[in-house]
Amino acid sequence: MSASCAVVVPIYRAELEPLEHFSLDYSLRQLRAERDVYFIAPEHLDVSHYARHFPRAQVVRFDNAYFASIKGYNRLLLSPTVYERFGASHAFTLILQTDAILLRDDLDHWCSQPWDYVGAPWPDGLEVMLNLDQFAGDLGKRVKVHVGNGGLSLRRNAACIELLREFPQALATFLHTGSSEDIFFALLGAQSRSFKVPNERVASQFALELQPERYLAINQGQAPMGGHAWWRYNQPFWVAQLAEVPPVLVPAAAPGRPVLSGGGVLRASS
Repeated sequence: MSASCAVVVPIYRAELEPLEHFSLDYSLRQLRAERDVYFIAPEHLDVSHYARHFPRAQVVRFDNAYFASIKGYNRLLLSPTVYERFGASHAFTLILQTDAILLRDDLDHWCSQPWDYVGAPWPDGLEVMLNLDQFAGDLGKRVKVHVGNGGLSLRRNAACIELLREFPQALATFLHTGSSEDIFFALLGAQSRSFKVPNERVASQFALELQPERYLAINQGQAPMGGHAWWRYNQPFWVAQLAEVPPVLVPAAAPGRPVLSGGGVLRASS
C-alpha cells in the first residue's frame, strides 16, 4: 500500500531556510521508510544541498519557468504532466511544500478513502460566481467551498487529470491568470460529475492551516496528520504538537484567505 503515494516536495532555491529545513527533515522522519520521496525542481537548480541532507529523495526536473513565480508554480500543478509523471508509478501524489509539516504518516488510511483531493480547510470558505464551461451564461451559479489548501494536499493522479479535461474553459482561465491551483481543484472539483472532495470536517482531520484550535476542538483533541504554513499563522499551536522544539521562529503573520484573480467571478478568459 505504501507505494501507492509519491511524496512530492517542490523546491526552487539552492538551499532551504532554517525553518524550512527543520520542517522537511521532521516531516520525512515521520514517513515510513519505504515511502517514495521526490523533489520537483527547475532544470538548472543546483540540488547538492538537498542531496547531502535528504539523500532518500529523488529529483524530478521541470521547466525553469514553472518555478520563477507563484503563477508559474500554479501553472505547473494545473498541468497534466505532473500527474502523468507520478501517476505512472503511484495512484496518489502528496504535495508537501517546505512550509508544511507532517505530525505522523496516515497516508495509507487517506489513500484508502474515496477522496480525489484533500487539503486543509478554509474556515471562512471561498465564494465565487462560476460562469463558464457547463455553467456559462444563464447557467452561471454562485459556489462556496471550504476544501482546501494545496500546500499539504493529497491528490489522486488519474482523477486530477480527468478534472483538468472536464473544465477546459476554467483551466484556460486559471492558466491565463495564474490563479491559485488549489482553488481550481476546490471549486471545479465540487461541481464535477465524478471528482470527490471531502467536507470541511473530514479535511480538518487530514491537515490544518487557519484556526487550528477550533478544528482541534471539533475533532475532540485529535490532531491532524499535518499542517501548512505552521510557523506563519499559529506557532504556539504547532510547537505544542511537535516532539522537538524548532531551532528558530519568525514573527507570525495575520491570517490569510485564498484569492482568485478576477474579483470573485470565474468566467472564460478573453
